[in-house]
Amino acid sequence: MFEVLYSYDRKGDTMLRSDKLSAVKKSFCVFIAFVLCALPMTTFAGAADGAKPKYPFVFVSGYAGWGQYSGINETYQYWGMSSGDLLGYLNSRGFACYAASVDPVGSAWDRACELYAQMTGTVVDYGRVHSALYKHSRYGTDYTGRALIPAWSETDKVNFVGHSFGGATVRLLSQLLAYGSPQEVTGTTEGEVSGLFTGGKTGWINSITTMASPHNGTTMTNLSKPVAFLLPKDGEKIVGVTDESSIAIINYLKDMTKIFTNGIGADTGVYDLSLDGAAQLNKNLSTFGDIYYFSFPTDSTTSVRLSGTRVPSLKLTDIVLLPTGTYLGAAKGTTPGGIVYDKKWFNNDGIVNTISCYAPNGAPQKTFNAGSVTPGVWNVMPTFAGDHLSITGGLTRAVDVKAFYLKQLSLINSL
Repeated sequence: MFEVLYSYDRKGDTMLRSDKLSAVKKSFCVFIAFVLCALPMTTFAGAADGAKPKYPFVFVSGYAGWGQYSGINETYQYWGMSSGDLLGYLNSRGFACYAASVDPVGSAWDRACELYAQMTGTVVDYGRVHSALYKHSRYGTDYTGRALIPAWSETDKVNFVGHSFGGATVRLLSQLLAYGSPQEVTGTTEGEVSGLFTGGKTGWINSITTMASPHNGTTMTNLSKPVAFLLPKDGEKIVGVTDESSIAIINYLKDMTKIFTNGIGADTGVYDLSLDGAAQLNKNLSTFGDIYYFSFPTDSTTSVRLSGTRVPSLKLTDIVLLPTGTYLGAAKGTTPGGIVYDKKWFNNDGIVNTISCYAPNGAPQKTFNAGSVTPGVWNVMPTFAGDHLSITGGLTRAVDVKAFYLKQLSLINSL
């Protein structure tokens, strides 16, 4: 290829053989060799500095969210939003990433059941006892042959990334995997109980990372109280992810409007997101010693000196979250269950109070230290400066979070 090298004679403008270019030839060959050797490494660049990814990552959306089983995700990805396909980018960097689709307004229990069925490629089973108690169908979508992680087990673990209410969904799933549900086992005919409720599946999860997750609830749910009397308090509930129309947005809107038929009482997403509902969930959820935990708080507010309240920063907050962020920045009170929320709850991201994002109350937690990451403890990461949807790519204005997620996935892969 490089048998002959030529240079131009500036005087006669003729092409002459040049032995003086031997040094250049050698340098060029060395450069080409370097590039060829570097190509295999750049394929997985970002995956823990070239290390092959150990386990796949499953991303779980928050309240009102969607995933790859939902048609809307084909045109507007939840993970990436206005900044583009985040999971596609992470996959291109060597990671195996998947986006689960769970009921956008469902309870943590119902969503955990749906997540398990998608992970394992089975029929959604909400539990015989649970479905009878809360008056909705026992079975949901059949994911047979469509498992996210067909080989999921103790040896083939997964990493979960949950945004907002996705955090509670994943935490409840981890509890059921480990301990199951004794009520479902005793209340169901032998041989008909879901594998989710039999427990004994510890070690199936490598890590849980939560993004802007209200582990202890959000005072945002207070805004639903004025219309609570208009919503049904009893009756048959509708659960699951709708897939009736060929038009994706229609399916999504049907799911969102279930709040008007299901209400905001027990076994709904709104209740589980309230301070009292989250406290009830936390009583029954464990922090497991074999799982790495990471939580990213979010904050898009600035202080109002004279009043001591906080208001949304115009630089950090999407315009649609300005009203709610203003409310959260001044909300004080006591819940029906006796939980007091005061000025410590003022910092927020427009949807969730920052203080609630750190870790579940009572759970082992510490400020993140890269040199001391151990399982069984919530590592509270540096607060992300942005609103509730900035951390997933931004709703109406793009926020590039690719490097942010790449760094976190690489960290987990290095453990």
